[in-house]
Amino acid sequence: MGIRLGRRARAGALAVLSAVALGLTACTGGVGPLGDASADSLDKGTTSGIEAAVKSAMELSGSTQAVVGVWQKDGSAYVQGFGDGVSANSQIRAAQAGQPVMCALLLDLVDQGRLKLDRKVSTDLTQQVGIEGITYGQLCAATSGLGDFKRDISAIFANNPLRQWSDRELFAHSLAFSPMSWPGLNVHVNDSNTLLLARGLRSMTGSSISDLLESHVFSKAGMGSSYYPNDVLTPTEISGGMTGLTRQFAGKKAVCDVDAASVPKVSPSMLGGAGATVTTVTDLKNFYEKYLDGSFGGKSAKLITETVSTTNPKRDKNGNPIADEATDAKAAANPRSWGFGVEKIGPLYGMSGSMTGTITAAYRDPRSGSSVVVSLNNSSAGAKFAQALAFELAAIAGVDVAWTADDQVATLEKLAVCQ
Repeated sequence: MGIRLGRRARAGALAVLSAVALGLTACTGGVGPLGDASADSLDKGTTSGIEAAVKSAMELSGSTQAVVGVWQKDGSAYVQGFGDGVSANSQIRAAQAGQPVMCALLLDLVDQGRLKLDRKVSTDLTQQVGIEGITYGQLCAATSGLGDFKRDISAIFANNPLRQWSDRELFAHSLAFSPMSWPGLNVHVNDSNTLLLARGLRSMTGSSISDLLESHVFSKAGMGSSYYPNDVLTPTEISGGMTGLTRQFAGKKAVCDVDAASVPKVSPSMLGGAGATVTTVTDLKNFYEKYLDGSFGGKSAKLITETVSTTNPKRDKNGNPIADEATDAKAAANPRSWGFGVEKIGPLYGMSGSMTGTITAAYRDPRSGSSVVVSLNNSSAGAKFAQALAFELAAIAGVDVAWTADDQVATLEKLAVCQ
């Protein structure tokens, strides 16, 4: 399936791949609701590097379409679509890369005085068992103690992408692995937090999540091409957007003796409040810029960038952290920390995600003002693949990161499926 480009081969193919990338974009056509979002104002060397990296990632992941955006503080940018039928304007499924919009919604409601972060979710979901003591703030801080609802069912999402999932059914899977260690103290990042957050806010406000996000987040962040489905249970096809691909899975392993299948329609209910938002790469960039610059939450906005390590400390019987060499070494080797609904790796804040037929990653460095958003139409390689491509593009664009572009190429080659 496609030719695998190593680091040396890619270096020698920059000019050819650049021409291919631009040609793919030129033949797609189409104008999104906000006009032509394409841009190509970076220096030629950076542009060529980006195009080569995207083309290589498409081959490694088995993708036939991609949309990418790289923005710098001085206003220069590269935003393009790759593949037939897509352009810089094409809508994409955000998956978990759009998950922080739910925490932005929470902060905006808090800023308006409609609830407090320490409000217990059980106040609004009185019939839901297993959430005693969990607060709204803990859901975005990832300290609720909830387990991941996807743990045993993620293969079903790929093998049966039209299946309808109620948020209650998904949450029942979460409860099977809950509580995790030290609720209220330890960080356990997973989609169950945002799934429950959406349910709680819908009940507390009496409004739909689609209306709440439109009025409190999308309009405020300049996300004019974004929406949350009115009915997540109805399988949807994105008009003018990417057409998804996925391999079948046996457990957590992709089935390689059968070609990837086209999945034009997907049930957004497989993630619901944890990632059903439809958006564009430019809209995602606009959101992260506003979110990280403190536009949501007023005085509470400082929580967004106050991070803690995702390696939890060893604790005594009272929950107090205690010194432990093995845990300390693990924490030192783990570059990931967690803020309020976003991860931080190096200088970059953001999220990566996977939904059947799409992998997406969006990251921003608030210090330099640089942003990177990528989306590919084959979900088989998973969210980490999209993250590695975003990190590669950040290095190519000159963001002050601790890794090199070649480091991320090596990661992409390891994550490639059925190569």
